[in-house]
Amino acid sequence: MRSINEISESIRRGERLAAEDALKLWREAPLWLLGELASERKEQVSGKEVYYNRNVHLEPTNICLFNCEFCSFRRREGDKDAWYMSLDDIEARAMELRGADITEVHIVGGVHPKHDLDTYCAMIRRVKRALPHVTVKAYTAVEIFYMIRNDGISVVEGLRRLKEAGMECIPGGGAEIFDATLRKKICPEKCSSEEWLAVHRAAHNMGIPTNCTMLYGHIETLEQRIDHLERLRSLQDEAPGFDAFIPLKYHSHGNRLSQVGECSVEEDLRTIAMSRLFLDNIPHIKAYWVSYGKATTEMALAFGADDIDGTIGDTTKIYSMAGGVERPSMSVEELESMVESVGFTPIERDSHYNRVERNANTNVDAPNLEIKVEAPKPHSVSEKIDTMTTKSNTTKPKATTTTSKPKSSGNNKKAKRSNKKSGFIGFLRRFPVIANIFYIGIFGIITLVAVYVGLIVGTRHGKIIEVPNFMGMSIEDAEGVALKSDLNLIVRDSIFDVDLPGGTIVDQLPKTSTVREVTVKPGRKIYVTVNAYTRRMVNIPYVAKQTLRQALNQIERSGLTVSRLVYEADMTSTDYVIKQKVDNREILPTTERKAPVGTGVTLHVSYQHEEQNTQTPRLVGLSLQQAKNTLWDNGLNLAKVIYDDSVEDLIARRKARVYKQSSKIGTSLRRGSEVTLYLTCDENLADSMSVIAAEEIKELEKQRRKALEEREAKEQE
Repeated sequence: MRSINEISESIRRGERLAAEDALKLWREAPLWLLGELASERKEQVSGKEVYYNRNVHLEPTNICLFNCEFCSFRRREGDKDAWYMSLDDIEARAMELRGADITEVHIVGGVHPKHDLDTYCAMIRRVKRALPHVTVKAYTAVEIFYMIRNDGISVVEGLRRLKEAGMECIPGGGAEIFDATLRKKICPEKCSSEEWLAVHRAAHNMGIPTNCTMLYGHIETLEQRIDHLERLRSLQDEAPGFDAFIPLKYHSHGNRLSQVGECSVEEDLRTIAMSRLFLDNIPHIKAYWVSYGKATTEMALAFGADDIDGTIGDTTKIYSMAGGVERPSMSVEELESMVESVGFTPIERDSHYNRVERNANTNVDAPNLEIKVEAPKPHSVSEKIDTMTTKSNTTKPKATTTTSKPKSSGNNKKAKRSNKKSGFIGFLRRFPVIANIFYIGIFGIITLVAVYVGLIVGTRHGKIIEVPNFMGMSIEDAEGVALKSDLNLIVRDSIFDVDLPGGTIVDQLPKTSTVREVTVKPGRKIYVTVNAYTRRMVNIPYVAKQTLRQALNQIERSGLTVSRLVYEADMTSTDYVIKQKVDNREILPTTERKAPVGTGVTLHVSYQHEEQNTQTPRLVGLSLQQAKNTLWDNGLNLAKVIYDDSVEDLIARRKARVYKQSSKIGTSLRRGSEVTLYLTCDENLADSMSVIAAEEIKELEKQRRKALEEREAKEQE
């Protein structure tokens, strides 16, 4: 078994963390080291940025037909603290949120025995009718599987109906712990881990992004946690679609596992860090502040977390009923302050982790603020009035001589004006409280005008710029366009694509849209990724003597690619790398050689005679790189790529997806065989073909089950 130092160095080299190494690291590594490793990995993924959103939860009912050991939320129908929201109640609640500046409504709750798929679809439609601009993230895989099973339809069909109703993404709840033995103890009535994973797999294949979770800190073991994470990582490899992983801390109040207590803050931080290190293909790790509280959430940001969830607005009871934060709600200012206080940059996101840019005229729900103004003491204002009026109130003694001349009419007018002035000032002198109010009012008006003018000048209120489409431009041309548009162009990353000229912009943030105008304020930063002029040199890793999956991951992380898989018969194992070559030269453990980024590596891989064949995987709906990875994972090679007429230029190729493959899904092929891919930029074509492919997989599963049953029946005879 490797030492902690050896495991740490392999992580820093970008190698995938194996289960046995993860177990040793989790148990034995000092906390500071886990924090350091996780922070380094987090920096590679999201830099100093930490995400939050403006969201609310909608929990239609806590009446649930399942009775999980760890649940403090569930109630039976008729319990005094049970609740149930009708469709009208849900719509009314959504209508109340119209004035709130939110981007997401998160709908989860108990699995009510009377709810069917139509009910769940109607909930979404009611919410979307009231809040058409808001993303609906709805229903755990447990809820979805139950409603679909009851309707007797396929998972794909059920998800399609939910998607048509307005569901855009799926939360990650209900995963708990995947280990079957433990699951029978803590949630025996829920869907199995395979069924939970099947719902998310189907969603990913349909283009529906999801989150994933793990409930930890009760009676599970570290081995069971790592097994759970490994299954999530494998699914993400097979069918990418998880946006974020959320470790959910078990809270012990009011449930049948209360006697086990709760794990320590140190264990919380270890779990966050290990999640970041093990789940190398899931981009975001969320420290759900409602579960951890503010103090632990702040610390979690130094252990690999880059998301803290959102404002919530005291709309969830799942954790408060279990002893978590009693009234979970934070303003945007509080969330941003919490992130900034530990040295990170808060970024508002939408449900798909797109950055939300807000203009000065965006309606923002402001909390009710009590502004206390301490009025000046009466005598201080009176003294000011006395000082201001002394001159006008001072009169000379009248002359007593009878020969004095009467005042001129001009002097009389001045005297009248002076008397009028003295009259008002005198009034203020006689009523000091009114004087105080008068001067406070004048001061307030001046302050408001100054603040308003400052905001107009400082924020360029009302000025917005449509974000130009920089994709395909040279960096020089793009900088010129940005300068004319009063925007700052920032190069955040570079790649190398041999088919593109150097300096070509291949990605930008924020992105433009064909369906809506994307605008920002003048002076804002636009982050771009450019194609490098020359390829940087990287070390060629030695990947022989390990599994194909490990080798592929290491090659990808080094910046290289696979040129071809060559299979050779072996008596002992299948999918084990025997040797590797670059430019027809074998790479040995002692070879120290660099190669340009993107260089192809030929892998010679073993197979046992009885496993010389493999089956064609589903490639439809994937990007070119995802399809290549899937082919390699299944022991196949890429023959050629054919683009249809919708792919207009080289930049468009990066967005294209597979809509057809030369070998049908499930076809038996010899390992090392080649498959041709057909790609398109037509989203409707790609989506429709993805649905057909998902149905083909479903039909194949039916045929396999039938064949297995027939074989078992014959064996019994």
